Amino acid sequence: MSATNDNHPAMQSPRTWFVSWKSYSEKLSGNALDGSSSADTCYMLHVILVVIHVVLVIFYIFQWEHRMTLPLTSMNTDFWPVVLSASLQAFYTIYTAVLLFLTQRLAMSRTLARRQKLTAIHDISGAWTGLGSALSSVWQQIDIPASWWMTSAVTVYLASISVLHVTSSTLLQLQTFNTSMSTSVPTTLAWLNNLPDASDSVSVNGQNVYDVNWAAITASLLVLNQLPGVVSAGLSNTTIYDTPITNAILGNATVNATTITSRCGLLPNILYSLDNTTGQPMITGSSSVGNGTFIDFLPLNPPYQIQVIHPGISSTGEPMSEFLNFSINQTGVFFMVSTLLDIDPSVQETFGVPVPWEMNNSSGVLEVYFIQCSLSNVRADAVLDVQTNSLQNWNPVSASQSSGQWEITQWISNVWQSAISNPALASSVSSGHSFSIGGSGSEPSMADEYIMSLVGLNLTAEYVNASLLGLPVSAFVLSPDQLEAAIARVAAQLIWIAGKIGTSNGGIQPGNGMAYIDEEIIRLRLNINIIPLSFAISASVIMIALALSMTRACNVSSDSQTAIQSTGALQLLWLGHHSASVNEVLEDVEHPTEANLRGAGMIDVCFAKTISDQEELESSIDGLSGQVDHGRDDVILNWD
Repeated sequence: MSATNDNHPAMQSPRTWFVSWKSYSEKLSGNALDGSSSADTCYMLHVILVVIHVVLVIFYIFQWEHRMTLPLTSMNTDFWPVVLSASLQAFYTIYTAVLLFLTQRLAMSRTLARRQKLTAIHDISGAWTGLGSALSSVWQQIDIPASWWMTSAVTVYLASISVLHVTSSTLLQLQTFNTSMSTSVPTTLAWLNNLPDASDSVSVNGQNVYDVNWAAITASLLVLNQLPGVVSAGLSNTTIYDTPITNAILGNATVNATTITSRCGLLPNILYSLDNTTGQPMITGSSSVGNGTFIDFLPLNPPYQIQVIHPGISSTGEPMSEFLNFSINQTGVFFMVSTLLDIDPSVQETFGVPVPWEMNNSSGVLEVYFIQCSLSNVRADAVLDVQTNSLQNWNPVSASQSSGQWEITQWISNVWQSAISNPALASSVSSGHSFSIGGSGSEPSMADEYIMSLVGLNLTAEYVNASLLGLPVSAFVLSPDQLEAAIARVAAQLIWIAGKIGTSNGGIQPGNGMAYIDEEIIRLRLNINIIPLSFAISASVIMIALALSMTRACNVSSDSQTAIQSTGALQLLWLGHHSASVNEVLEDVEHPTEANLRGAGMIDVCFAKTISDQEELESSIDGLSGQVDHGRDDVILNWD
């Protein structure tokens, strides 16, 4: 037994010391099993980290993460992004801490079990303390290269962990995106189904009175044309379309759109007579359009340029014999024009009425033509921006192609035309400009003035010239497509205005409909950022490669154990106390600088002891007792 004082043993007998060493060796054997388990756990965790990043790459490629969506609320925009970022940082911090613990433990265990320079062990151990120390250890290899590979590997491993820490909070983020959902909303119909009824009238004191104030509606055309910036929701050129009652929803709606087109042609077979007894020429005539139908013209003053007229339709074969009601069987809008027309002179007599005139010692012949423009409507679906009430990428469907040259009129009849021709254009008030040939002459209406402005004629300028110079022959050439576009636009605007002002203001009550809106809504969705993910997956692959290299590349025998498990301050004190060889080497260092100590440590050491040698040692000392052995420094240390 060893002699002891009251508190601490002064020395131990050899048997007692070896019994303690035996217990220590058994613990080392258990640690070997723990080391194998730790290695498996370490590799498995590294593989799992790589798999996680590979799975994220697959999700990114197929955008499966976008399936996770959240509504755009204040909580979802302020709370959940913070929770997601903090969770990712916490996960990577804890996960990499476990990886670092296992990898460092296994790598140092393999390092201590290998025969290598004492300085190398010092450098490698210092590198594991942090990225800054690792960079310092790599820098020290320039002066005394003890372990280039291991210190560099540790540095890259720690740098990879830092990359994971930096990218962790941005791998997954909640981002806003636009999506759509179908929603039904009530609409105001643009096409007035009761439009034909608007031509009905009652006679009051010998005058026709209409439920619709067509005079005010037609007078509004000039105002609409003079205000190009006015909001015209439901009207686009010659197209009228339904509009949602509310515009509080973002998105596009599919609505009904009606495009109005026109086809203009010359009335043939003109039979006419002129009357100059009143001091101004009066035209009376008719046009036979076939099938026993006659277009009968009341006595008319020669027009100035373009004038809407309202002939009667008879079927008796005798002009002026019987007039039908103007609002029945109307077949579009009729014009009497005195502009130039590009027609063959050989057929001019068939279409034109030459009107001689004389004024201020000058005279001439005014060619007058009668034109009929039929109206048609084509309905189609259109896409509407609900916020602006404007059509999107709208290409109207035309019922017929625009005419390139003047032809004989094509007789087209439909009921709703009657409201446009008469009473809408018939009820138009005077423009205030009177053109005369020696008398009161013709007086264009506001409708005439507006139609002339659409084809390129300025009635006010023409009136000033006529007042100064009289009634010259027109130099303006009117083409069919100009007049067709103008009358189609007028018809669309008349219908639109009548529906907008409503019955309370003398208009027509529009109907109600339903439209489906692809409502645009903003939501949150989970998004994977590929750039941070690229860095993360690269770092994880580098980490598993370095972990395998640092922990398994050292082919240490499975029956070897290390005397010390790490190189902390306590282990170094223990090593210095038990190793006479280390003491002898370090005793020669006069100044304990880093460079001097590293230079002195360039000796080969190995802290490994085989299990068989340990068992032999235990069996050979079973009978020893009573003395303290201070002379066996190499029992657990092998030095070269």
